[in-house]
Amino acid sequence: MRFSLLVAFTALSFVFLSAIESNAQMRDYNTMVGVTAGTNIGGTVKQFISEPGAVDLLVYRRWKGWVAAALYEHHLDIRGFRGLEWYFGGGAHYGMWKDGKGEPPWVDKINQDYSAYGIDAIVGLEYNINRSSFYVGLYWKPAYNFTDFTKFWEDEAAFTLRYAL
Repeated sequence: MRFSLLVAFTALSFVFLSAIESNAQMRDYNTMVGVTAGTNIGGTVKQFISEPGAVDLLVYRRWKGWVAAALYEHHLDIRGFRGLEWYFGGGAHYGMWKDGKGEPPWVDKINQDYSAYGIDAIVGLEYNINRSSFYVGLYWKPAYNFTDFTKFWEDEAAFTLRYAL
């Protein structure tokens, strides 16, 4: 069941991204790929669907398990700083930790599967390095779980390095 939910979530994300590709914006690029590192380590794919709006898919490791998050982000320029933007938005996540391999702080029995899904908020900064195709960023992504470990996760923050395709 959990695997089916993850597959369905991932498939819907890719369908959504490909369906909105026709809404190209005025940027020189539409897609960015990169890595994220901080309280999590993983990858990111960001697809712009309008001039200020982007859909960001994050897949990363945390507490020896895997988490996937799909987020909508609204980007705004910071006047006076060329190439610097800030963004905010929200979305949803799903995470899983398999029997005995994951050790999140709430684990009581290490021989049990754990999963969590919920909603996320995100706020961050992104800077274009010397008008190149490389972007560095920093984000904070608090989340709230609806299942198993219902609580507010406020500790997720990470740096990103992205390349615009």
